[in-house]
Amino acid sequence: MRRVLFALLLILLPALGHAEVPLNLTAQEQTWLRERLAPLRVHNELDWLPYNFNQAGKPQGYSIDYMNLLAKKLGLKIEYVSGPTWDEFLDMMKNRSLDIMLNIANTKDRREYLAFTEPYYITNVGLYVRNRENGIADLGDMAGKRLAFPKGFFFEEFIRKYYPEIKIVTFDSAPASFKGVAEGRADAAMDTPGVARRILQEEKLTGLKFGGKVSDPRFITTFSIATRSDNHILRNILQKGMDSISPAEEQELSRKWSLKEASETAAPLPAGDMTYLQQIGRLRYCAHPDLLPLEAITLDGAHTGVSSEFVKMMSERMDVPMQLIQTRSWEESLGFIGERRCDLVPMASRPATSDSSLKFTSPWLSPELVIATRHDQIYISDIKQVLGNKVGVVRDSAAMSILRASFPNLELVEMDSVSAGLKDVDKGRLFGFVDILPLISRTMQSEAVKSVKISGGIGLSAPYAIGVHPSDAKLAEILDHAVTSIDREAVQTVYKRWLAVAYVDRVDYSYLWQLLAGVFVVGLFVLYHFRKGMRVTAELRAAHSQVEAANRSLDEKNQALDRLARTDSLTGLFNRHMINETLGEEVKRYQRYGTVFSVILLDIDHFKAVNDTHGHQTGDVVLRKAADLLRRHTRESDLVGRWGGEEFLIICPSTTLEGAMRLAEILRAELPRLAVGDEPKQTASFGVAASLPGETTDQLIGRADRALYQAKEAGRNRVVCL
Repeated sequence: MRRVLFALLLILLPALGHAEVPLNLTAQEQTWLRERLAPLRVHNELDWLPYNFNQAGKPQGYSIDYMNLLAKKLGLKIEYVSGPTWDEFLDMMKNRSLDIMLNIANTKDRREYLAFTEPYYITNVGLYVRNRENGIADLGDMAGKRLAFPKGFFFEEFIRKYYPEIKIVTFDSAPASFKGVAEGRADAAMDTPGVARRILQEEKLTGLKFGGKVSDPRFITTFSIATRSDNHILRNILQKGMDSISPAEEQELSRKWSLKEASETAAPLPAGDMTYLQQIGRLRYCAHPDLLPLEAITLDGAHTGVSSEFVKMMSERMDVPMQLIQTRSWEESLGFIGERRCDLVPMASRPATSDSSLKFTSPWLSPELVIATRHDQIYISDIKQVLGNKVGVVRDSAAMSILRASFPNLELVEMDSVSAGLKDVDKGRLFGFVDILPLISRTMQSEAVKSVKISGGIGLSAPYAIGVHPSDAKLAEILDHAVTSIDREAVQTVYKRWLAVAYVDRVDYSYLWQLLAGVFVVGLFVLYHFRKGMRVTAELRAAHSQVEAANRSLDEKNQALDRLARTDSLTGLFNRHMINETLGEEVKRYQRYGTVFSVILLDIDHFKAVNDTHGHQTGDVVLRKAADLLRRHTRESDLVGRWGGEEFLIICPSTTLEGAMRLAEILRAELPRLAVGDEPKQTASFGVAASLPGETTDQLIGRADRALYQAKEAGRNRVVCL
């Protein structure tokens, strides 16, 4: 029976990975949609390429396609209104002659008459100057100079408030603002890179160049959808439609309109690489036939799982076809490499494969190693907690190699398979079993191990890379160039979509898969016996409800566990474990891609005196208010955490030292304003540091800590950088 269910799983998994997310509309929202007969009027600009423009009378652009996708999912009737300026569109929202505005920033002034969805697109803004201008790279260089942008943009509100020394010059459109710079009527134009690229190309403004990216985090541009403030039901319907849009759908739109930032766009592969690949003509690859959700071969001989989508990314990146060569086992796949019947294996674990059998590229995926225990064991956050206990691991696996190297004193018991290891945990013969998260999760779902849970990560991961024959050094080099140029976020999106996690408490998935198998069989029955379909439909609905209820319960418990493991109980901010994890990821990203980031370490001044004078309850209130302040004044992409005691740490991705200093000064100025009534006014000292080449996480934090110490030594309530 289990083999049959697994076969069905292989057939159903790809479809499940792309399944529509339910809208979960309320009865009131469904009634509103049914009773809305007139089309919704949606704003369409004339020339804001590539987001929202009109060409030959047809609305086009990323935002237009996004709205069309929403309308299709929700069953909305829409009509686009083209022609008015941005300010005129805002007036139309106020006088109720327009229903929806796209690609609009959520600002305080606009919230008085508009209701906003969550952002559907986030980007930076840059400054664009004449070719001979070398003195403008950021807003700090614009004092006394003229800055151009279209009328009504939210930039204007922020420029007037935070950069009053800059002279504002507004134009009717984005192209007009760039032409204004070219003609000498302004010194710089400000807009998103996507818009700027299109304008410079289509208007042939060869006399302009990119001056620099605006580092002030307040100018991170977010696109939301806005309705009138008195139409919250439409806003909520749109938000639920947006929530149902999958990452794959968003990526497809982004690729269509070439929205990847210029600095992030992968450079072409070297000419020599392309010539070599063209001579080969195609690449043959072998895969593991049974390693879901990482990879597998379906009954009809198709490659599926995470690596199947990565292979497609590689094929597109190298512009060379890749052909699957079927094998019956992983050992046979490795044998085919040795016999030159395959050119590569896309998902080889380096520690688990001897150096003589394969030559490797850089890793492209590093799943987390986790430990599974019985339900009656506590949550495990460090492998050292299980020292002295027997821990199972698959013989000759990546997990075994990594654990032996990292924890030589750990008592490891070699097992034949993940299934065998989990069953021994279930029966009490092993305290725990370690392997990568997707393999343990998938095995728990398909095997009868009802008393086993995933108790936590152990702080290690297993790297997977492409492997080739040891003598194919040139091919390995070319593949490595392609691997390192693939968008890591796109890979992680694919991985998360295939990953089904069963943390701590889980439902009986063997029962759920039996239900799905029943759905499949009943579906065939319905095709041939439609007249009997009413009764079957009721059974299907009941089964579907059980699956949904179980999934909701699992999601809620996963989220609760995740919050407990990652947040500080007093302030609700991320805890030190989460900070360290994120710092490690940012350092790796900087070392590989050169993406600069900064950290801000702050300490509440004289906090001990607050506790001693006003009591610990007042001290807790001060810490919570400080935490709220940090949340309000940082971006969604920033990570804010409690470092310990009265110390907080902010990680600012894609932020220079100057940008982090500016944010720290804002926070320093705002902190004393938190006091209410008799509460003591608080100040804080700040240490700021930006990432440097070759620097470790500890060295970076050490610099921020020394800067913080200097701020305190210099009299407190100040910002110092190192």
